[in-house]
Amino acid sequence: MERGPTQEQTFESILRERGVSDKDIGWVLSKLDSQEYILDYCHYIACILSKESETHAKDIFINRFFSLTIKDITSEHKINDLLQECIDKKKIWTLLEKNLGATCIKLPDASINGQRYLFLFGPNKKCPELTNIDSFVFFSPNDLQGPKKQNPLEMCSLRLA
Repeated sequence: MERGPTQEQTFESILRERGVSDKDIGWVLSKLDSQEYILDYCHYIACILSKESETHAKDIFINRFFSLTIKDITSEHKINDLLQECIDKKKIWTLLEKNLGATCIKLPDASINGQRYLFLFGPNKKCPELTNIDSFVFFSPNDLQGPKKQNPLEMCSLRLA
């Protein structure tokens, strides 16, 4: 897992290593500066691709990093889906912002596959001190994509005679 930038490696270089373009890095640094983040202590967590919205990207992030498992129930069972629906993801996100300085930044250039959202944690004006810096051990940098909706043409069988 990557910790915050070292003296040899700036947060900007970490973003560059993760495939963020120079233009997008400028955008991200500007957003972080406006929210008064301390770049030396920022952590890159994930880049999520979503065709829908920022809220959907946050849901993907929460589902990926905070999965709910019940003993002896596999993910194919609908009970897991029901329990996922009961989780207040907006409240989880609010707590991540408050306790870990979480932020989600929509990158300005969309790809043909959707919008890219960067997820970063670090101290800022809303969260001057991180509640538990050891929490970052549970996060590893990831590039995630939202579940792709099935194409209606793929759901049926079309045959030419």
